[in-house]
Amino acid sequence: MASRWNIVVIVAFLAGFLLIGMVGTSTAMTFIWPAYAVLGIAGVLSVGLLFKELSFTLPRWTTLITFVLAVYLLVRASESPVSYFARDDAALIIIAFLSYCLFQSLFSTVEWRIRLVYAIAGLILLNLGFAFVQMLIKPGFWLVPGYERTITDLPGGLFNHPDHFTGFIGALVPVWLSLALFGRIKKPLRIGLAALALLSSFMVVATGGATSQLSLVSGAAVFAFLAILIVRHRINRQVKRLAVWLVAASFLLISVIAFSASVPISRQIERTLLTGGADTSLPLIWKAGFEQASEAPLLGTGSRTSYIYGRLFRDEAMGSSAVESEFIHNEYIQILADYGIIGLLILAIVLGMHAFIGLRFVRAYAAFGSKMGPILPKSDHLALVIGALGVIASFATLSLFDFVMHLPAFVVVASVFLALLAAPDPMAAALTSSPSSQLIPGGSLMFMNRAVVFGCGIAMTIFGLVFSQSEYHYERARLSFEADPAGFKHFRHLQKARGIDPGNPFIYTLSAHAQVAGITPEMAEPARKQALEQADLYFNRARAIYPQDVFAAVGHAAVLDELGKKAAAMQRIQDAREQAPHYGNVILAEAEHYLRNGKISQAERAYGKALAAGAFRDAGAAERGLRTITEWKLIAAQNGIDWEKDSLEEAAENEEILADTSNYRRIQEATIKERNLAADASPAPAPTNETAPLGEPKPVDTGSAPPALIPPPPLTPDSDVAGREN
Repeated sequence: MASRWNIVVIVAFLAGFLLIGMVGTSTAMTFIWPAYAVLGIAGVLSVGLLFKELSFTLPRWTTLITFVLAVYLLVRASESPVSYFARDDAALIIIAFLSYCLFQSLFSTVEWRIRLVYAIAGLILLNLGFAFVQMLIKPGFWLVPGYERTITDLPGGLFNHPDHFTGFIGALVPVWLSLALFGRIKKPLRIGLAALALLSSFMVVATGGATSQLSLVSGAAVFAFLAILIVRHRINRQVKRLAVWLVAASFLLISVIAFSASVPISRQIERTLLTGGADTSLPLIWKAGFEQASEAPLLGTGSRTSYIYGRLFRDEAMGSSAVESEFIHNEYIQILADYGIIGLLILAIVLGMHAFIGLRFVRAYAAFGSKMGPILPKSDHLALVIGALGVIASFATLSLFDFVMHLPAFVVVASVFLALLAAPDPMAAALTSSPSSQLIPGGSLMFMNRAVVFGCGIAMTIFGLVFSQSEYHYERARLSFEADPAGFKHFRHLQKARGIDPGNPFIYTLSAHAQVAGITPEMAEPARKQALEQADLYFNRARAIYPQDVFAAVGHAAVLDELGKKAAAMQRIQDAREQAPHYGNVILAEAEHYLRNGKISQAERAYGKALAAGAFRDAGAAERGLRTITEWKLIAAQNGIDWEKDSLEEAAENEEILADTSNYRRIQEATIKERNLAADASPAPAPTNETAPLGEPKPVDTGSAPPALIPPPPLTPDSDVAGREN
């Protein structure tokens, strides 16, 4: 019975694992919650194995320090000021810990471990299949009908971003090579895995960016080093001497080439590895990350607070065409900034201990039976350990230049390979029976492991089911709103989404947009005011959850202006300016505020600043505003109005003069006439970048002179630097 139940739990785990691998390919959360729920169900079902007999124990210190890391990260996530995005981080932490612990509990035999690796191979083949369809038929082709990739310059498989796709398939090449050379599997399977390694490598070299190619090289280098460590005692002196000469000659040749081409190579590295294009520079993003880390060096500023500090510390040298970078694009700096020196130190200890266990296993195997048997020994355990070390090295390299550890697909795969390294050969660690330990199969650590898995499974099942519903209704509302902003179909879905997930600020922001979009010029003043007040209420609720959302502040300020709350509108804009001092869309909102209220000189200065904004600059919108001011100045001069006083009350005193001028438009009327209601204006087109992941609201250029009452939707939590290579 226990064996059958074990299979049931493994099947549930594999189902959740594969679902996460297919839909967890961006930081967008629309489609990931159902997959989280399935993996959570596997954790809940595992309670039936709580007292299952085992013949091995977990490594004590490695297990304990991994538990400490998970607890520390969760505590810091719970204290983050950006609660909505910290929730995403917390879910990732739990799902990683759940995958790690379930693997140790369920996959205690090499046969099941090999089957899991075959499942990952199937995931790679699925990605490659999608990539070939994207190359030959439809570049935007994706898994869910009605949704397409937004970055279509190169194939991306199930991933929206091509570099994430090539980084993922390239990082797993060491596993296929290791099983093909050292595994005890049948020859046709070895040939198939070798072919998969070659195909993946070819795809990375042909279409991958510099980061994915570098990670492929690092993983292959680790694999080669460990393979040499294994075979060096099994070859004779003549072969060794020849190998040494070949290595020395290769090193000399590479050194000469590198020296003669050092300048071009350095420029190429800078262009492809450190610069993503469109004025984006990874060193400048990292600089902002270090400035964030300096705010709270020991504990960090909180989970995903790079969403806040990335705006605050954005360097003007990045250029206005570079999109918002919500992640630091270096996971080590990200951990340092968000979780502090303590978090980074614990993570380093965890990775170091797992790598040490894996290397110790390989060295022990290399020393055992040297000069005996074939040159390439056959061992599934050895093959898996060598492959796992190569995968971790590749992921570690990718993490230097990207935010891959915030993508669920990468996280669950890294978790299972770390768990494999924690117990390279479970059967080799026989349990020492004692009267006290017989009551707890596997020892107290395994019992704690299974108990925590059950708790995490309950949490992820509940969260997955609840947030799946809220994301469904939010997505339906978003699609309905995009199709018909002035319609009413989205109101029902928004109401349900708010009831299910009151902690999602974007639901309230979209609700505010919907209220404004429903206003028409024919609407009676009481009804119009009621809609504006309801929008103000929703904006305030969104602000209470996510006060640093500068994009929502633009629309909120316009609504407050329409309600006559000029001081509150100005305060909202000033708060946004403090949080994003270089954002042109916020500066434009300030100029619009001054323009609506007849403060001509201040509006003119603000439009001038918007022309030179360091981010989200829209020169066209600023120039249109300046032309409006010039027009008003000319008309004011013709009518004898002293516009330099910048006083709306001064203009009101000249009402009799203005009434006689048929061609004159008061400044506030000129603004409202052109930017009166959201229903009368169309938002600017969305930029093509990773900021618009599949299944999330596609951002529009928030610097493009938004309508008075409804700015573009906020950026979603998957922004990437402009350009493909990061």
